[in-house]
Amino acid sequence: MKMIEIFFSLLNFINSYPVLLSTVLVAFVFKLWLFITTISHGIRAPKLHRPWYFLIPVFAGAMFSDTAWIFFNTNRLFLIAIDYRLLLCLIRIAWAMTIIQYQFLGLFIESLTEKNYQLHIYQKILITISTLFGCAFIYLAIFEFDSAHNRPFFEMKFLFPFSGYYIFFLIIPSILRILKKIQLSSLPTILKKQLKLLIQFIIVPQLFLDFIQIFPFNFSHTYTANSFAVVSISTMLLTFAFYFTAKKIIGLRFLNFENHVQTTPHFNFIDDFKDVVEQLSNALTKQELTHITNTFFKNAFRLQNNRVFFYIRKSTDEKQPNSHQKTTYGRETLVEHFISVAESPEYEIGVYLHKHKIIITDEISFTNFYEDTAQGTRLVNFMNHIDADIFLPIYFRESIIGYIIVDRNSRPNEFYSRLERDEMMIFATYISNIVHMMQNRNLETAIEREKQMQEELYRKHQEINQYKESIQSFLRTTQQRKIGLLFFKNRRFSFGNQAAKELIGINPNAFEGHPLTKALKSVATQVQEYKSSQTTFTTDSQGNKLVLAALPHLDENSVIIMIYYPEIADILKNQFEKIANPSEWDYVLYLETTHSGKLINQLIPSSSPRLLQFKIELLKLALSKKALLLDLAQEDQLSMAEIIHHISLRETLHIITLTAPEKNNETGLKIFGLSPLFGGSNEPSLLEKLHNTGTLFIQNVHFLQHDTQLYLAEVIKYGLYRHFKSEQKNSINVRIICSTNQDLATLSQEGRFSLELFAELKQATLTLPPLAQLPENELTDLTHALTEQAIKAQPFKSLLELTEHETHRIVHMRPLSLYELKAKIEQFLVHKSKKNNIYHESHFDPGFNITDPELVHAARLGKKALRDPKMMAMLWQKFGNQNQIAQFLGVNRSSVNRRCKVYKLI
Repeated sequence: MKMIEIFFSLLNFINSYPVLLSTVLVAFVFKLWLFITTISHGIRAPKLHRPWYFLIPVFAGAMFSDTAWIFFNTNRLFLIAIDYRLLLCLIRIAWAMTIIQYQFLGLFIESLTEKNYQLHIYQKILITISTLFGCAFIYLAIFEFDSAHNRPFFEMKFLFPFSGYYIFFLIIPSILRILKKIQLSSLPTILKKQLKLLIQFIIVPQLFLDFIQIFPFNFSHTYTANSFAVVSISTMLLTFAFYFTAKKIIGLRFLNFENHVQTTPHFNFIDDFKDVVEQLSNALTKQELTHITNTFFKNAFRLQNNRVFFYIRKSTDEKQPNSHQKTTYGRETLVEHFISVAESPEYEIGVYLHKHKIIITDEISFTNFYEDTAQGTRLVNFMNHIDADIFLPIYFRESIIGYIIVDRNSRPNEFYSRLERDEMMIFATYISNIVHMMQNRNLETAIEREKQMQEELYRKHQEINQYKESIQSFLRTTQQRKIGLLFFKNRRFSFGNQAAKELIGINPNAFEGHPLTKALKSVATQVQEYKSSQTTFTTDSQGNKLVLAALPHLDENSVIIMIYYPEIADILKNQFEKIANPSEWDYVLYLETTHSGKLINQLIPSSSPRLLQFKIELLKLALSKKALLLDLAQEDQLSMAEIIHHISLRETLHIITLTAPEKNNETGLKIFGLSPLFGGSNEPSLLEKLHNTGTLFIQNVHFLQHDTQLYLAEVIKYGLYRHFKSEQKNSINVRIICSTNQDLATLSQEGRFSLELFAELKQATLTLPPLAQLPENELTDLTHALTEQAIKAQPFKSLLELTEHETHRIVHMRPLSLYELKAKIEQFLVHKSKKNNIYHESHFDPGFNITDPELVHAARLGKKALRDPKMMAMLWQKFGNQNQIAQFLGVNRSSVNRRCKVYKLI
């Protein structure tokens, strides 16, 4: 009895207006969300299919019925005085919309199963009958508007046949037709799943609940059609069914809105893939790799081992990769034929395969069902012929070296989601290198890989050192953090604090021609002119960078200038617009703060966009150990090689300059030596002498003979060298730099240059376009920077610096190289110094035309270099002649002779 009482109490609660209104509102909102989602997807879709047009009226009819219920219950619940005639009009229109909803629902599910759907004869008859019913209800809603209390006698008469018509005749024939097609036709599996979900969870429950409302069971002495409990229960159940089915169907590429199936992941890929990576790194045989692949697919995608097949193409005569009993010879033949077709430029299959990296039968079939193309048909036929769910090619450098096949119906009740598809492609990408090594396993491959890892490790180590040095430079300036204040008014400067005097180091009012004074006046003038803050960079008397940040004073005629050493943000902000790749910001810092960067800035003092990018590439290559090809003007090649050698922390730079084609392998014999079996001496070869300490620079590498080029390519690729006519290989650690003024790509294609050597050199090529091709403003900036660098004595800078006319003349001469540009600048400065009666050579930087960093330092020391034993040892090693040392330092030969004897150099 208590259970019965509880049941009737619950029924009475559900039979209330608030419950009905709440459930109908929830249902309306959910249907509205589905309606908007369908509309938005349709707008974004490249092509709209016919089912989409049939689905829109279905949602419209369902939402209008909910709207009528909302108005009816709102009127009863909140006692809002709504004219009953208006409610009756809405109810009649809702009946008309119900017939539209069911009519289009039948058309919708039928159109899903046909590519080009055409109305059948029985559907045309049903549409005619539905139109008559709809017009009848529209007539009642419009022309019988005032008949709320005196409703026409025929209205209630045809509600019963109308209800039976839309339940039994509109939708049930379509359902039976669909079920027959699901059983007999070859519809895509995804589409079959969509139809089953629609019928089981939406259409059949909707029909059943409508049937109960219209043909009630008499358990409460009233018709349930008049009972709100049935309406509330049916609305709640249908809303839940709508939500569950919509979630499932949308994940199954509903109406082809999505490119891939969406499901919830079951495998923690990131955590579990670490174990797979460790296993792959230890795999030595194809059998081990097959086992790892099967285990991964079983754990990640719930596939049995005997359903996953792993193949390596043309590895051995045995094509079958595992011990499964299934015959795979025919499948491999079909796959090989398919790959040969895909690699042919006549077909677009190769482009599709390379773009998508995987073929999934269910998705290809579903896509091709709506968008029938020759390529899609060919892919579907291929997957059917090999009887597979998945074909996963393994690429290595644009070539298919292997593939993984998953048997058909390996997961009959599940589809492969987008996430699972991506996980498979990641696995194939990672395994490709291992497959390639197994396919071509030899000692040279392992050595090449080890050498590449050593080079990468060395590069990372160098970058870390650069980073440490950069941070230390900022820490030094931070510990002595000073911000100077300077005021500019009526063309005169006044110090605001002691820090400004210490940072500037001069009196800007007394030294008006000083570069720092000019920079201060320039930034102050810009602030007064534009009435906005301005920032610029300059250098102090010691060459350290300073930031000048000027802003207007409250007094319109005054400017406040802040002076301080730059921070990281200042440097990045200054170069931000010139660097397109954020990953290169680190190198901008290195250029400004490290010793290596300062050497490069000394060689190329400009920071225009093109030259800044070149300096970044130069620093990157200098910090690595890779062999390098210099594609530069002939005059600049030596200076670049010296900078790279110095940054590489090598001790000895050996230069081989070829002016004519090599004969009798004379250069090769010098570099590699000759095997003792063929008369070679026991004297170490050049590579042996430079091992671990040296850099070998070969100018005009295209003049080497083909045999020498092959030996050199072997050294670069494997880090191994061998004597001429010897097979014994030895490890070698020498930095190799080559240069040429020829197009090596063309020479290699014509057979006049080794393809092997070109393949290695092109991996690291340093290219500086001719200065004549630089924009005029960048070349002008470079000229100004080199001019300021050349003038050593500050008091003479105002007299010796080039005028705009002189700079314009140099720019229009269009020098091709840095060396030529420096020579022209020096020529102009010498001429100008004689014109101004300045004959002291010390007013010019002695190291202006010297590119070797060690020699630059020695040249600037001048005669003071005689007091440094290490410096004299370096000069003796470089020149090996007392007269040349004396001429270089500008001292007497006797002074050099005495120092050499004291330091026991002779």
